Amino acid sequence: MERLYWLLFGVILWVARAAQLCFLYWMDAPTGGPIVEDWSRFLPHSLVVEAGMAMAIAFVFGAVSLLLKGHTLRKVWGVLSVVIAGVYIVSSGGDDELVRWMGQHLSLSFFGTYSNAASDMGLVGRIFIGGIGHFSLSIGWAVAMIVAEVMLYRKLYWKWFGAVRERAALAMLAVALLVAVVGLSARVWLVPNNMCWNRACPVFWRIAGEIRENFADPVKGEGYEAGIRLLGGDPSKEYPFWKEYPREAVSIAEFKAKPMDERPDIIFLTIETFRGWTGDLRIGTACEKFHNLCRLSKKALYYPNARSVGYPSVEGFLGVLAGVWSHPTKSFLSDYPKTNLRTLPQILSDAGYYTEVLTATEPSFDKLDPWFEAWFDYWEFKSENQHDVPLADRFREVYASRPADKPIFLNWMSTSMHVPFTIPSEYGPTPDDPDEAYVRSVAYMDSAVGIVLDEIEKGPRANQTLIFVVGDHAFGNNAQHTTPEYIGTVQEGYTWVPLMVVGPGIEPGLRTEVVSQVDIAPTILDYLGLEISNNFVGHTLLERIAGEAAVAEAPADTTASADSLAQGDSAAVAPAYLFRATSKYAPVFAFRLADIAMQRDSLTFYGNMDDPEASSVFATRLVPDWDTLHLAEGFVTGRRLQAPPADFADTEKAMRDAAEAWRYIVNSNKLRP
Repeated sequence: MERLYWLLFGVILWVARAAQLCFLYWMDAPTGGPIVEDWSRFLPHSLVVEAGMAMAIAFVFGAVSLLLKGHTLRKVWGVLSVVIAGVYIVSSGGDDELVRWMGQHLSLSFFGTYSNAASDMGLVGRIFIGGIGHFSLSIGWAVAMIVAEVMLYRKLYWKWFGAVRERAALAMLAVALLVAVVGLSARVWLVPNNMCWNRACPVFWRIAGEIRENFADPVKGEGYEAGIRLLGGDPSKEYPFWKEYPREAVSIAEFKAKPMDERPDIIFLTIETFRGWTGDLRIGTACEKFHNLCRLSKKALYYPNARSVGYPSVEGFLGVLAGVWSHPTKSFLSDYPKTNLRTLPQILSDAGYYTEVLTATEPSFDKLDPWFEAWFDYWEFKSENQHDVPLADRFREVYASRPADKPIFLNWMSTSMHVPFTIPSEYGPTPDDPDEAYVRSVAYMDSAVGIVLDEIEKGPRANQTLIFVVGDHAFGNNAQHTTPEYIGTVQEGYTWVPLMVVGPGIEPGLRTEVVSQVDIAPTILDYLGLEISNNFVGHTLLERIAGEAAVAEAPADTTASADSLAQGDSAAVAPAYLFRATSKYAPVFAFRLADIAMQRDSLTFYGNMDDPEASSVFATRLVPDWDTLHLAEGFVTGRRLQAPPADFADTEKAMRDAAEAWRYIVNSNKLRP
């Protein structure tokens, strides 16, 4: 048996991974269904690749052990092998859990973002309780396999050194090497596409690739200029997205000199995990259940088909407040913290606003606290406000104590719709049905929004308030979790959010065009008339109607009461100008983990930076033509076009050029001088 030591070492590792993979593919995901529609498309490939990785670890430790002399070195090496085996089993199990809950894999970037996740035990606890069955099974199995490796070490490790001169012992190492080579080369001969490899890739292999990327210098690709143009930048400039305004100081001074009535408050209601299809207020059932948002939508310039720049929340935060796209392969804010940005709250602070944020999630959970410190005059998280209604009550207190001599920019960030959709215990246990659980959490959030709107409506600034409602990102339902491999990780199931804009002089209306979170910041600057240099990549959603045209088209009733804000009545005051929805819309992008999505007109294009074959085009679902009786689970992805547009190949190439160009811009810190 001692001759088999390293082979048995690798077999235990593989058995551990095989069981974990079966747990992943055969047990339900947090959304209530399987993680993929057909496990046979992924599990067999993963088992082969994991066999290669397990035997590669065993071979490396076995081969090096042949060179070691002395009891101490051999003991250290043997203990290290068991430790590495334990780390691999535990990290692989953690990787599986991330795939189940977040649709992403374990990486250095993930560690960099969530290393302080335990700081918010309220959210972490809700997630753990929501998945306690799978967590317990995964943890228990990992512990059992580590114990098995320890027992193997104690029984056979030292005996191995007495057998290394025998051919059988060396043959076992040769077998381990053969399995390692066959398994790890499966990317070439077995795995059919990049999406399948993304699921099968072992966690150590993935992290090694990330380390290589971290040491690589930023390089402009051949398609840099075309990519920048597609993104809307100027490739002839060193900083393609920087817009310089020589009159900035004058513009700020003129704005600050205006009376308070002409400097509106700006309120952001940033809603956690707000699925666009569930919150589509064109659906009668949704309007009945979420009546506060519904009544606000009647007054709003309403975009039911908006998109986040990526997923998860840290990316939505970036898109809404920084006005830029997410990094194509990393986490922008945690991996590139020294990027020279000029964000919306910083600009508004320069323009004389008092800026603050109320959040129901501990910001150090995903390392947002440094950005809160840098971007806002005041930010607050309190553990007693970890659900939306208490946070809305806190909004009332903060709103009432606002500075009297400054307009405010206040970002209210909800949390109760975060998976597993758990709301306070007094509302009862979380339903087992994922559709019912999510809709209930949205209704709870809607009641909190009602508290916020009521506070604004009864206040003295009701008619001088600009309100944005937007989701930070979506979260795939069971249908999106089981979509085929050609869609990737930035499908609409993770990026489709609603967007509403309400304010004096903004003409209400329903627009079905696809817009982006990055359009919010340019829209605000346009609305305020501020000429301030910025690096925003989006486009204003408004068209200004000035002078006599505005007066002629202004509503006759200019003295509406405060509660007209959310009732759909005429504007409360006659502004000097009006705004309508723009008639010009640019392509909308989302990036995540090398996957690319681009919405253009009524088409959605998907691609991957590393795999030209992993591309497809879908008809974007712009109207509610899905199963609207089930608000959360009734939506499935759009219709894939079997006959793509004539320019599909060129478009797919241009998308990859755009992603590479954007990666270069961020990696080389070329957003602003």
